[in-house]
Amino acid sequence: MTELSTIEQRFVQVIEDLIASPAVTVLSSNQGDLLKRAGDAQKAFEHLASQGYAALPEEMQHCFMRFREVGAHWQASDPESEIGGEFNLLHLAESIRMGPPPWHDRDEWSPGQQDLFSRFRIFDTHSKSGSGTLGSLRMAPFDVAPEVWFYDNTRGPFKLKISYCSYLDNVRITKGGHYWQYLFSDISLTEPGNTYIASHIRKLLDFLEIEFPDVDYGPLLDRLSLKTSH
Repeated sequence: MTELSTIEQRFVQVIEDLIASPAVTVLSSNQGDLLKRAGDAQKAFEHLASQGYAALPEEMQHCFMRFREVGAHWQASDPESEIGGEFNLLHLAESIRMGPPPWHDRDEWSPGQQDLFSRFRIFDTHSKSGSGTLGSLRMAPFDVAPEVWFYDNTRGPFKLKISYCSYLDNVRITKGGHYWQYLFSDISLTEPGNTYIASHIRKLLDFLEIEFPDVDYGPLLDRLSLKTSH
């Protein structure tokens, strides 16, 4: 049996923690096979570079996972609660090789949007919850480090002030709770149309603090406080 890496073990633990919590109903979970043919991080990155894909920063190797995909879709067990989440993390090399999303060149997009979406490489899908959101890398030309973007089909794309590895770390911390990504975007959470997002994130973090007391939610609560204080 292949031994899991530290980060792979951490995401298996996330799923196990969700399943074990009486306050959570796990609607589905997925721990896909390990893509052994892709090799370890160094081999996978070298292969991508040899195929003409943009060189990825070496630091991204520290959070490389071999799962074809790994994720969970969950909601609070209390039927009156709106708290829930979803993450479905795809194998990084495979998501890059799959190319842009099939909707990248829709006629309704502006030329700028088409160019942006043509560089998207989706690595975190949320199709089971129907939230209309996803996490993506924007593959930049000229060996520039890829950017992390969050797409919400009701609001559009947002560049996140966060690295790929930090994105994965926050997925782990929030268990993929809906809308945590807005904490790392430029969107104002004090504008009338966005205050419900701030309220939802507050309820999510309060819920997670109670149900998973071993996790430090202080940094995310601090970010929320800063984004709602002006």
